[in-house]
Amino acid sequence: MNYQSSFGSGTVSGPAAQSGASGSQFVLSNSAAIRAEIHRFESVHPNIYAIYDLVERIDDLALQNQIREHVISIEDSFVNSQEWTLSRSVPELKVGIVGNLSSGKSALVHRYLTGTYVQEESPEGGRFKKEIVVDGQSYLLLIRDEGGPPELQFILMYSVVFVFSLEDEISFQTVYNYFLRLSSYRNTAEVPMVLVGTQDAISAANPRVIDDARARKLSNDLKRSTYYETCSTYGLNVERVFQDVAQKVVALRKKQQLSTGPCKSLPNSPSHSSVPSASIPSVHINQVRGAFSDYSSSVPSTPSISQREMRIETVAASNTPTPIRKQSKRRSNIFTVSMSEREFQLMTF
Repeated sequence: MNYQSSFGSGTVSGPAAQSGASGSQFVLSNSAAIRAEIHRFESVHPNIYAIYDLVERIDDLALQNQIREHVISIEDSFVNSQEWTLSRSVPELKVGIVGNLSSGKSALVHRYLTGTYVQEESPEGGRFKKEIVVDGQSYLLLIRDEGGPPELQFILMYSVVFVFSLEDEISFQTVYNYFLRLSSYRNTAEVPMVLVGTQDAISAANPRVIDDARARKLSNDLKRSTYYETCSTYGLNVERVFQDVAQKVVALRKKQQLSTGPCKSLPNSPSHSSVPSASIPSVHINQVRGAFSDYSSSVPSTPSISQREMRIETVAASNTPTPIRKQSKRRSNIFTVSMSEREFQLMTF
């Protein structure tokens, strides 16, 4: 994937040259602003984690807990702030990542951000930023790794990536539950979606349990979403997933702009006119009625690739710092913020 804008060579004179130069400067300006924002955002957490380490050295346990709670409050305020986006002049793409703790979604996100593999799954999820280029335009990609089922905040996502493990039956069943949950907040026909089956640790001792036909059937049930099989251990198809979902959002945005006409502006965030009550109960895995069996459809999947071939597709590390997690010092889910429907309707982006 290309993360920096590139421009063709050649000599152009007249108004076209001036227009091209202006456009190039605009794209480069966006790229610089995006990189600066990513650096600022990533620099906060190491300092917060340093405070956590210092707090551990306090002998007074009551004082230690009080200080830790204040730091957690500060961290939550920073991560959950509505100001985590840039100004409207910098184009952005919001992608939500959902799956249960056995899905491999955190490893997928980590591999994409850093080019390295970590087996650890983050129960609280996280928010990350990365620059991505689509059709020659630089965008700020906002990645929301959700710690549980999609909540009301997912009405703000431009696209969703559903993740399950090819080694885990429950993670597979959870995907459709999460899709139904999302359907209660959004018109899923207007949300580009990608289905990902991870195979990070498949071996003779840990075989694949979800066959290709069942995975294809699930992708068809999810409004014919594109289906990929990935391996975060070696980087197989990881970048393709994020490039594809970004391309889908941009294509949908252009289509909507054409349908609304040149005199109407396209809003930055999805319509909130049909948002349901925020008190929708959570969908738990024990509410699933039956397993997904006998799946079959015409949706293309990723060809089978051997472990040897996977190693060849190892992706070089990016400049994005490795996400560091202090699970023992955090709450279970930093995204469980109570917010009414009216508050969402008043939000500006």
